[in-house]
Amino acid sequence: MDRFSIVAVKTSFCWMILGITFGALMLVDHLIPGQWRGWFQPTHGHILFVGWFVQFVIGIAFWLLPRKRLPELPLGYGEHKAFFVLACLNVGLACRVIAEPFFRMNEDYWWIDWLLVASSMLQVVAIVILVSQMWPRIYGKNKLGIPQSRT
Repeated sequence: MDRFSIVAVKTSFCWMILGITFGALMLVDHLIPGQWRGWFQPTHGHILFVGWFVQFVIGIAFWLLPRKRLPELPLGYGEHKAFFVLACLNVGLACRVIAEPFFRMNEDYWWIDWLLVASSMLQVVAIVILVSQMWPRIYGKNKLGIPQSRT
């Protein structure tokens, strides 16, 4: 496994631990006072979906999808761009984890909307760059020089 895939998968495991911990606390919410369960439900979903699942898939995709290695791209992809994707995805998710519960509490702090906008923009940027990195790696057998059968 290359360095990026290792970092992406291990980071996804950290988000999974956090998401499972939130989920466990939500199961015993009657023991913890307050309405916090309702404030954290969507955040819990995003932690597990974007933080764990999407990031895990990204790490495995960079590792397993075919690559055309070139002298200017020895890994078959731009490693700096890949790490930028990871940074945008994680900072965007962290912004959401911080701001969304306050938003759901109907708090009126000026920074909540800004963090939610930053979260959205960072995650969109991450996915656009991800797709631009992965798109050329998806091709049929003819690109590999394997003759197709004529049956």
